[in-house]
Amino acid sequence: MRTLPNIARIDPPPPPPPPPAVTVAQQGGAKGTVLTLIAIIAVTALVFYLMEKSKRAGTSSKTTTNQIVPKIMEPGVSAPVKKQEIAVEIAPSIIPEDPKIAPGERVYVASQGKLDIKREADARALGYSIIDLSDEFVPFIFSDGPDKPNRYKGTYINIANDLTDEEGNKLGDKEHNYVELFGIPPSLSVLDKRFREDDAKDCFKHLNYGFFKKARFSVVYQSKRDLAKELKELRGQVRQAQKKSGKSSLTALGKTKKYGYLVKKYRLLQTKFFMVGEAQKRLRCEGLLGPYSPGVISWGTIAAIKRFEHKHMIYGWGILTGDTRRGFGRTPLDNNFRTLKRILTARITLSLGILEDGSISKVKGLKDTYKGLDGKEHKIPNLVKLYTEAVMKALKVENPAQARSFFMAVDPSIFKNFRLAVKLPPLPPYYSNDMQFSVKINRGDIWYDAPFDATGKTRYQPLMRRPRFYLHVTWQNQEIPLVRWGTTIGGWRTEVKNGKEYFAYKNSDVGPRIWKDIYSAPVWIPPRSAPPAGLVKNYFEKGRWNTRINREEIGPSFASAYGLVAAYHIRDRSDSGKPLWFDNGIRTHGSVDYMSIMRRQSHGCHRLHNHLAVRLFSTLLMRRPHLRKGQTKLIYTRSFTHQKKDFSIKLDTRGYRFVLDRPIPVMVERGRVLGKLKKPYEGYIRKPGVTYDKDDPNLGDEEKPKEAPPEEAGIKTAKAPVDEESPQTLTKGSVTKKPGRRRADPKKRLPKKAAENLPSPPDGVSPL
Repeated sequence: MRTLPNIARIDPPPPPPPPPAVTVAQQGGAKGTVLTLIAIIAVTALVFYLMEKSKRAGTSSKTTTNQIVPKIMEPGVSAPVKKQEIAVEIAPSIIPEDPKIAPGERVYVASQGKLDIKREADARALGYSIIDLSDEFVPFIFSDGPDKPNRYKGTYINIANDLTDEEGNKLGDKEHNYVELFGIPPSLSVLDKRFREDDAKDCFKHLNYGFFKKARFSVVYQSKRDLAKELKELRGQVRQAQKKSGKSSLTALGKTKKYGYLVKKYRLLQTKFFMVGEAQKRLRCEGLLGPYSPGVISWGTIAAIKRFEHKHMIYGWGILTGDTRRGFGRTPLDNNFRTLKRILTARITLSLGILEDGSISKVKGLKDTYKGLDGKEHKIPNLVKLYTEAVMKALKVENPAQARSFFMAVDPSIFKNFRLAVKLPPLPPYYSNDMQFSVKINRGDIWYDAPFDATGKTRYQPLMRRPRFYLHVTWQNQEIPLVRWGTTIGGWRTEVKNGKEYFAYKNSDVGPRIWKDIYSAPVWIPPRSAPPAGLVKNYFEKGRWNTRINREEIGPSFASAYGLVAAYHIRDRSDSGKPLWFDNGIRTHGSVDYMSIMRRQSHGCHRLHNHLAVRLFSTLLMRRPHLRKGQTKLIYTRSFTHQKKDFSIKLDTRGYRFVLDRPIPVMVERGRVLGKLKKPYEGYIRKPGVTYDKDDPNLGDEEKPKEAPPEEAGIKTAKAPVDEESPQTLTKGSVTKKPGRRRADPKKRLPKKAAENLPSPPDGVSPL
């Protein structure tokens, strides 16, 4: 603790009294005027002399600490106060406090790691940009309006600060909301606690980070029984080989031509076991793993690995491979530093309303320059990277060590109202408060053929071009691309008809559409065709399994079918140009199913990662005139039976609604259709594993596809013959196969790199 010197604060003297009123001389009284002016000058000089003398006296060492000194009046203070000689203890902090500036007006000006408190209005006048890093921050889409509170605002703040879960249940000291991967990053207060706790844990000092950096293989789920069986077989084969070859050493046996592969296979199994054990130590140290079997990657361990991925925003499947394995190779300090960088990026983009992240740079067929006001071509900047680096430099947190020093020095309570003022490069000239945005969605490669044949065997349907989302701004007769992100389109999905499941093709509409309505914290209204199994959720509580309505899937929730925000695709013109208003249920929205984007298909909607969707629609609303409608009203009830239990869904809102003054045009491009069918199949087909009646009425039109749906009418495409076959009866010609390619048994396959460069486990390691 530091103690301030025992000095009394000397406040500045009161302002001088106003000069005497000047008497206007009468006409012809020049002499009187001169005398009056001389008197005024003399009085003014005397006043300033007395002020200067008082000032010098106030700083004199003879001044007593118990004197009554003038005080600047503050709101609610009616009289000066008496100053006493006191000793004040304060916690070490790199942030100075100024009680004269109210918290709501206070910003922290950052430069080269130094922070100075200023008034927000003064900082803005000096050209500083304000970044909201406070605990109470919410993106624009979750903000309140006059008399229009946003229901999800409090939920967002509570989740970001680890106060409650999404259901409103209070979290314990060791419970955390690891939902950054789902669109809600932690607050700086939460990250500050993480830095401090990890720094104090001794168990992190005894982990083998280097092992994960060297490893080039993956470990997937394998039951303890299967692992023991495989180990027993390999161990027996190795011992038999040692007897036959006369080489008792594994190293010597591995150098033989006959048994080299066997030894590598055995060593790989041992090394995988060792990797799982090291990962479990890390998970236990981070408080993510409960009871476990050492070295066995059970379902409990996989669940803990998923929590590790969620905590550190790693896109993975809960297995030790790729980015997840590399995450285990980083120290907690390194991972926390990456989290800090992501938090700063999120707050910068959401506070300033910027989007350019470098995703359009060096893309074939996409121009990444624009012509400025000077007539010259300029590179479209990566504002996200540029501004994040500038803020990190201003805070002096450019590496893990600096970040640790920052959090160890700062008073954690400051983050409650921490708003940063920093000098940033100017925005490009195409930025304004009324930007002319437009959207293009390219559907990429499309297969209308069923993904399996009549026997239920999966067809090989490769995709070389995935769907892409583009946002442009039109400025000075130029269409300037801002971002290019992965998204999804529709495909073959399960639907329920008369209580039975079928497969149906869920098409993504093609052609011009508009965005008029944007909903934050949207609610998904389940269609009648939605399978009941998807509307309920099993959960374990008090030693037994229970079933309830899947509130997270319906929303409002970061895990809802529409994620944290959605824009409705509306067709506002017919093929003949007549006005209409047609909603076919297609949306561009966030998604908690982060691994489906760029890998799988949707029910027709265009999914975005939740954090990108929040960034996109917050920026659109900040940069485009709109009307805030607020929380919508809805009356919706649905009852159904699942596994002999009755359930009921009741909804009272669709979400928080914003209406754009002028719609944003959206063009969904047809893409490249592969396979034999050139048009979407309408109707139902059999789902593998489901038994149907021979005269099932829902399969009556299976043998013949209908004409193209109305949403594709009028779109100019290459002429294709109408195929009369069922998508399931297609055999030759519907699949593009790579000759000679055959998948190997994953249990028998040995990664080449792993076999060549195996990290050796410590001596004496035994898988079981």
